[in-house]
Order: sequence, then C-alpha cells, then structure tokens
Amino acid sequence: MADKEQVIQALKATLLSVKGALTIKQCNRDYRELQGEWIPYKKLGYATLEQLFQDVSGFKITQTNGEWVVDAIASQDTQHIASMVSKQKSTKKQMLKLNYANRFPKKQGSWRKPAPTSNYSSNYNNQYSNQYYRVKSTTPFNNNSYNYKYNKHSTHQQYNRSNDSKSSSQSIKSADQHDKSALNASKSYNSSQVLRETNSLHNEQKHSIKIEKETEGRGSGKISASQRLSNLRDKLNTVDLIPLQLPAHTDFLKTNVLVSHAVPAHALEPPPDSTSSIEKLEWTCRKLGLPQPVYKTVLGQIGHLCSIKVGTTYSVNSYPASAPSEELAKEITAVKVLAMIESSESGGLTTSSDAQALVGLSALVAEHEAGLWANTVPHLYREKYGENLPNNWLQLIENCPHIIKDRVVNGLLVLLPNNEEAKSPLIEVIALDDTIDSDLPPLQFPENDHWNVFITVANSTLEVWLRIIGPQYSGAFELLLADMVEYYQHSGTTVDKSMLIKNAWYVVNLDDGEWHRAKILEIENDTATVFLGDHGDDDTVDIGKIKILEPQFRKLPAQAILCRLDGAEELAASEMGAVLVRRRLPGEVLVAEPGPRHDPADPSVAVVLFDTSTPRDLDLNKEIVQDFCMSGAFQITQKPCSVEVGCVTEEGRVWVSRAGGAETVRAALALLTAGPYRRPLPAAPHAPPALSKALYIVRTLAGDWVRCMVISGLDGEGTVRTQLIDSGLILRAPLSSLVPLNTFSPALNEYPPQAQQVRLGSAERAASSMVPRLRELLLDACVLCRAVPASPTHTSALTPGVMHVELFVRTGPRNILASVNNSILMEYEELQLAKPKEEEKENDTTKHLEALHKKKERIFRTTSVGAEERIVVSDKSNPLPPPALPEPGQCFDVYVAMVANPWNFVVQPNCTRHTLQTMMSTLQVECPKIPESEAPVKPVSGELYTAYYDKDHSWYRVTIAGSVSDEMVSVYFCDYGDLALLETAALRPVPAAAPLARSLPPQAIKAKLYDVKPLHQDWTVEDCIRFQTLCVEQQFVGDCKEVGKDPLNPTEPLLTLNLIDTSTEEDVYLNKQLVAEGMARLASAS
Repeated sequence: MADKEQVIQALKATLLSVKGALTIKQCNRDYRELQGEWIPYKKLGYATLEQLFQDVSGFKITQTNGEWVVDAIASQDTQHIASMVSKQKSTKKQMLKLNYANRFPKKQGSWRKPAPTSNYSSNYNNQYSNQYYRVKSTTPFNNNSYNYKYNKHSTHQQYNRSNDSKSSSQSIKSADQHDKSALNASKSYNSSQVLRETNSLHNEQKHSIKIEKETEGRGSGKISASQRLSNLRDKLNTVDLIPLQLPAHTDFLKTNVLVSHAVPAHALEPPPDSTSSIEKLEWTCRKLGLPQPVYKTVLGQIGHLCSIKVGTTYSVNSYPASAPSEELAKEITAVKVLAMIESSESGGLTTSSDAQALVGLSALVAEHEAGLWANTVPHLYREKYGENLPNNWLQLIENCPHIIKDRVVNGLLVLLPNNEEAKSPLIEVIALDDTIDSDLPPLQFPENDHWNVFITVANSTLEVWLRIIGPQYSGAFELLLADMVEYYQHSGTTVDKSMLIKNAWYVVNLDDGEWHRAKILEIENDTATVFLGDHGDDDTVDIGKIKILEPQFRKLPAQAILCRLDGAEELAASEMGAVLVRRRLPGEVLVAEPGPRHDPADPSVAVVLFDTSTPRDLDLNKEIVQDFCMSGAFQITQKPCSVEVGCVTEEGRVWVSRAGGAETVRAALALLTAGPYRRPLPAAPHAPPALSKALYIVRTLAGDWVRCMVISGLDGEGTVRTQLIDSGLILRAPLSSLVPLNTFSPALNEYPPQAQQVRLGSAERAASSMVPRLRELLLDACVLCRAVPASPTHTSALTPGVMHVELFVRTGPRNILASVNNSILMEYEELQLAKPKEEEKENDTTKHLEALHKKKERIFRTTSVGAEERIVVSDKSNPLPPPALPEPGQCFDVYVAMVANPWNFVVQPNCTRHTLQTMMSTLQVECPKIPESEAPVKPVSGELYTAYYDKDHSWYRVTIAGSVSDEMVSVYFCDYGDLALLETAALRPVPAAAPLARSLPPQAIKAKLYDVKPLHQDWTVEDCIRFQTLCVEQQFVGDCKEVGKDPLNPTEPLLTLNLIDTSTEEDVYLNKQLVAEGMARLASAS
C-alpha cells in the first residue's frame, strides 16, 4: 500500500478505532497489525513518521515527555465512529462489581441431568477426559520492567505428593538447617536500601520506570479489538516461580504440612540502604554464610589503622593508609575486604578455563533458583570448586543459554537460572531440589457429560466464569477457604511492593474480610489489580493486604473456569448481549453441558447452560438469544426516537433503522467471520430462493459483512439484486457470494430487520425532486423520527406497512431541532415558483396539444372494435423513439447503470438523467391512480407499459420481452437494462398525465469496453466483480469507437466505448487499468 491517499485513510481508520491518542510507535505497530506492513512514510517522501503526521491534515500530533503522540481528527464522515469509540469502556480494568455473596452459592439442592439434547455427542470423555484447565504459557512473566524466565523442574509432583513424602521430609530438614541468623535477618528487610555506587543509576531507573508507567497509562486505551481474548488468556497463564522470601514459621503452622522446594531466605535479602562499606561487608558475609567480620584498630604515629578478619579465609589491614578516626579506618579496610571477596582472583589458586567456568557457573546458578547476587559469585565459585574465575567471567555468561543476567533491586546485578533451556547432563545431576513451586496445578475436568456449576461472573457470552460443584471441587475449595482464614488471621508474611511480581500468585484480603488466592495483574502506586483465580473477576487491593501464598494452599487448582455460551458468541459484540448475560446468570446454580474442543489453545470451554430447577428444563443459551432478538425489535411510534437513515433512493424513498441497530449486526458478523471465533461459511445457494424471506449475508466492497435478501431472479451473468435489510440499500451481487444466514448464525437470522421504509407525509410529493437535499440533511446525521398521520392525497395502499413519519435534525451552532419534512417541502415550493415563465408556457402548450389530441380522438374515433384494437397495437408496437447515439469518434457523458462483465454493461446518457428522474417521479404519482381493471389481458412482445416492481415498491417503464403463460410475462426495463418475470396484473398502460413516459427514448444503452479481452477463454467471477467495483453507478466520459448491433437482439444497438474517468488529476482509462491489474489483456496487442 504505497498510494498516499490509501495510507492516510488506513492511518485514520487505525487511530479512530481506539479511544484516545496513540504514541507514534503504537500507531506504527497497530498499522502493521491491520495492514501487514509498517507505515511506508519513506515511500511517501518523508524522512520520519513525525514529518508525515505534521504535514498531512486530519491529524493532531503533540509531544509529551519527549515522545510524540498522535490522534486523528474526526471528520463529518467519521464523526459517528469517533463518537461510538469514545463511549467505549476504558481498558483499565473496571470489572462489574458483583456482590461478594455472588461468589458463593446460597444453597445447593438436589440435581438432575437436563433432558437429552442433540447438540453434542454423548461421548464426552473423548473430548474432555484428562483435559486440564490451563494452557501453559511459553511467555516469561514480567517483573516491572525486567524480564525473568522461570520454569519449574517437574509438574508431576503436584499429583503424587504421597509418593514424595520422604523426599519432602528431607527437604524440610534441609531447609531447617539453613543459617538461622540469615533467616532472622531477612524477616524485616528494607527494600529501599541503596548503595552509594548505584545511587545515580537507581535514580535514572526510577525516572525511566515513571516515564514508562505514564506512557502505559496514556496508552492503556489503545488495545486492538482482538486483544480481549488475549487478556483472558493472560489471566489463565501461570507463573513458574516467585523469588520471594519464606514467611516466618510460627507455632501456628501445622507440623503435618509438607513443604518442598524451599528458597533460602538469604538469597533475597536486599542490600542495605547505606553508603557505609562496613554495613555492606556485614551484609555480604550474611549472604555468603561467612562469620561476621572482626575489627581491630590501633592508633599509630600517622593516624588510626585497622585490620579485619573474616573467619580464616580473609584477613586485610588498612596499612599504609591511615585515617583520623577509628570509624574511617574501618571503612577503608572494609572496602579492601569487599574488593577481595568480590575479586575473581585469590592467591594460591588456579584459574579455571573459559569452558570449565561456564559449566561450573551454570551448575552454581542452577542451585539457587531464586538467583544469586553477582558480587557473591566469585567467592561461592572458589568455595565450591577451589579455583578462581577468569577475569572475563561476566562476559562469558552473556550468551550462556542456562543463565539470565538481569539488573534488579537497587540496580545490583542478579544471575538467574534459565530453566526454559534444555539442561546439560551435568546441571541436571548437580541441581539441588531447593525451590518453591509457585504454580497452581491445572484443574482436571470431570469425565461426566454434565456438570453442576455455580456462576461466579458473567460479563458477556464469551466470558462466563463458573465453579464446578462437587466434593473434589467446591467441597475442597470451601475447606481451603476455611484453612486460609484460620492461618492468615494469625500468620502470613506481607510482601514489599518492590518484590511483587506480575502474574504471580499471592493471597489477598478483600473488603469482605475473606482471604482469596489471586494473581497480580497490575501494580500502581499503593494498590494492585488482581485476578481472583477461584472466582474469575478482577479486584483492586491495597498492597498491604497482599501476603505470600503458602505451599499448602497451592495444591488445589484455581477453581474458576472460563466458558462461553455455545451458539451465542455473536451476542458478545453488543452491549445488550452483555446486559442480558449479567442480568440472567451471576449467582445462579445450573447444569452445564460442555461441548467439543476444536482449538486446544482456546482457554474457554463452550457450554450450554440449563436451569433444571423448573419442571421443564430451560436452555439458557436459547433463552438469552431469544431475549436478544426481542430487544432488537424496531417500532416507530408518535414518541420521537433516534434513528439512522440507511439510504435515500433515486426516487426519494427513505429507509431508517434503529440507532445503532445496523452497527450491532455488523459487529456480530465481524466477530463470526474473523478472529478466534470465526465460523466456517456455508455453501452458497445453487438457485435464487423460492421463499423471498430467506436471509443471506454478503460482503460489501468496504469489507463488511451485511444481511440481505434476494429481490430478483438470476440474470444471464449469474447475479441477483439484493436488498440490505439493515440499511435498505439495493446491491447487485453474484449468487455465488451469498451465504445462507440460517445455517451460519441462527441468532442473527432471527434478529429483526433494522431498516424500515418510511414516507414523509405531506412532503412525500416533493421527496423525489429533492433527493440531493434529503441526502445532505439525513445521511450520517443524528435523526429523530416520529409517526404522523398519512397524507390524504398520498396513500400507501400499494405498500402496506409503510409508515408516514416526520424527521428532525439539529442544525446551526446552537443545534436547533428542525423538521426535515417542512424544510424540503418549503424548498420544493420555492423552486417551483422560481421556474422561468417560458417553461410554464411550454407546459401550457404541451397540455393544449394533448387536449386537442383527445378532442380529435373523441370526434373522429372509429366505432369498430377491430379498428380500435389495430390503432392501440400500432401505437404500442412502436412505442418510443430510438435513443440518440453518438457517432464513432465522438465523446459523450454516460452513467453506468448495470454491469455484468467488460463486454456486457448498460449505460445511460448523462445529459438526460434529470429528465429520467422527473419522469420516474411522475410515474410514482400517476400510476397508482390507474385501476387494476385496465391491466392488459394479452400483452404482445414489444408493447410499452408501466409495471409495479414489488421488490423496491416502484413503478417503471417496461417493454414486453415475451409471454411465459397467460398470467406471466417477461419484461425488459428499458431505462435500466435488466429483465424480470411479472404477473400481467402488475402492468398498467402509460398514464396520459406522464407525457415524458411516451416521448423520452429508452435510457438503457448496451455497451462493451473497448480493446480488452479476458486472460483466458471467458471472464472470471473475480474479473466481473472488480469491473463492477470500478464503474457501476459511476459517471464517465465515453469515447465511442463503434456503433454496432447486439448479437443477441439485432434490433438494439451496441456501443463499443472507451470509458475514461476524468474525476482525478490524470485521466484513467478503464481498459488500461484492467490490464495493469492483471484482469484483462489488450485486444490490439494480441
């Protein structure tokens, strides 16, 4: 996509589809997601993206905190889109607040299975047996702005705790034998302690994090429409390890609880918040399990001297440096001791090779799942292997797949094991089983065809959270809640904000006073947004109410199961669907029938919910769909209501729909035709439907799927005329492009049509002459509508159900409400009064001549019936003058009315289009006055009549093409070029009050495109659709190359035209455009 206008339109669509502004990087990312390429600003002649947005109108670009932010300025055409987007809920998690009582069922009575249904196979075990409710994520979780990668050693231990009792007991003993002084020191640490050397780095880091959070806050509303499912998946993904300190063990802790994989507390104590090297030395000794340093100071002639011993390993004195005080002497010596401990060199020891160092470091780090401070690694390596590390050991581990080097608390470097990589045999052997497994086990579904469930949360038909009722599920969960309340009321360890990890499991105390297991989603200021894994909803809690989730409370899987209502997914695209689900389901105890799983990566389970508490089982999925369809009913009353005008036809017919109704259907179809819930499209019909009420969906040129019904038979090119039931527009589409709606979406097939044709009361007589003005006032405007009594002179007897209404729009800077009916009626009358007197005289002359002809007929007409019949037939057999055709080489303006392929299309002379519209308006008024008794009995081929076409409720001029039966004839719409089968009762003679209908030549002229041939033997469907897109209902300059005869009907002319689009700066020749697009080849070059 290198065309500038297309790029600009795509950028505006990208920005208008989200609420608020986007950073330029986010805009570039979203553009690539939607268009498949980055913004091609260089191809458009710009050096940077900023220059593109600054140069092109329609964008608002500002700079905030050094970053460019861009937003689209809504135009008149896109204002309704921006308005709808601005009303969307912010993506900041503000979930529906349920009463806490809804998290638990009030009662659990007796249960029975619902009556058998044919929705699914009864062999449910094949679908869900041994299926677990959790999709294991391969994406590492995120700790603030630092990426960690963890993975537990084995998930098998979660289901075989009894087999591991011995190893678990040994693990407890090993954990109890750790340095208790270090454990006690870790109980009350201060996470804000900062070393002098990292002060500046830490300040920069905080500033960076602040900017990042501000940017995320600004961009929090810029999530693409497809990410709701991704957010739900993130809630279900689990974290493999939480590197947190162990809680303090108290007497309250039960002795029979088996604790395995305990993380040593000393591995997580943060560095001291002090510039004192003495405190840093003492902290380092605690980290390494070394004895505390022993200080000895003396006063010499040059000042104070100090010596420090750390066990029998390190001994350093300050000589030759001296200090004026004992404290300063200790500081100087402590710096030397720290340098010796952190140094990779130690006298009397050999240095490992690079390869040996990598193997040894991998094994060393693997022993400490919670990570190692980098400054303690040289000492631990010497203690373990009796060798020094190479001086470049930090560079060696840069590309080591088994070690992650990250800068975390207070800017210090931490080394973490990367267990997602395949471990070497050496590491597998020597790795210690001393980690704490923070992942909750997956929930195994029951093997029954039906589940007793309690609905905890229902936000839409795609997001229903439930818990299974049963001893292994709700029974175990209630016991867990009771144990957690008993334990955390007396014990438990709170977590400092700096040590909280996103996507990790904790326990939180909510406003109801209960303790619940929760996963951290967002951390902001002193609060955290958490996902309650046993309930399915989000909540915001103070960080002070978050504690470490003990291992004994991690054994039970998260109980909340994400489900979607099978067969009702499309309702999630509308707000009404969400309202119905929230009103009907939360807090209910029901029976769920799970469906087959087609996508293993989909975390949601398709279910059908039944209410079996009544004598008749209620299928709640169908009940919600029925309620949704009832809510879509559209009825116009005398009370004003908001509507949208879908279209205004060339004859002045107005179609209105309920405000937002058409968009509801489009959004639902978009959900079903793209994305994770896409359904397969059924096959197109082989023939037009026998029942005209059958609904289909078809894809428009804009890419939207819309509902339609067929209103004509199949023409010779395989196309039919369709009417969009939600807007009123009439489109011609290939029969092969129609998708039956009753098999694709039964819910939308039952949803009422949103478009209704209306008449404008007393202003109806002016509507056909004021079409441009009506479109200007009504299209893309907020319109109010109310029913009014029908005009006594304009009945709608021929169109039953068509209501007379009055439409209102707001105009002017003060948004004054104005009547559209009165406006167009007054403007029409003003135009009529302003017509030149010459035109009035001409009309008078025409009327005088018509009166003279009628007088002569009355005086001189023959009484013979046969003669009368001969006169009528003779008059009808040559009904219309031939159209004025251009000479070869001449150009004339044309309007393309109908297209089959480049060799078969119909044009109308543009110079007589106003006359055609005037004639059509007259026919709509005069033809209904002719009674059915004047319909011809045996119409003959070639005769001219008017006919009522019930598909669009309009009258047309037609010529008889042939007789099918005594009651059916084939007619040719001589002004539009298509054929149809009609009953003879629908025909009427041309009314005398419409003289133009007798004198205006046929407006439909058949034509073919000049100098093109199909690439193969015939034009393909794609060629035809593309040609229709280029020229149907468009105006062109037609360069006439040849005037010939139609091969199928030699009495009709066939023009060979070179269609030229002159609406752009450079003229576009359609034949050359088809060749350039690979749709055709030039006949002259063949």
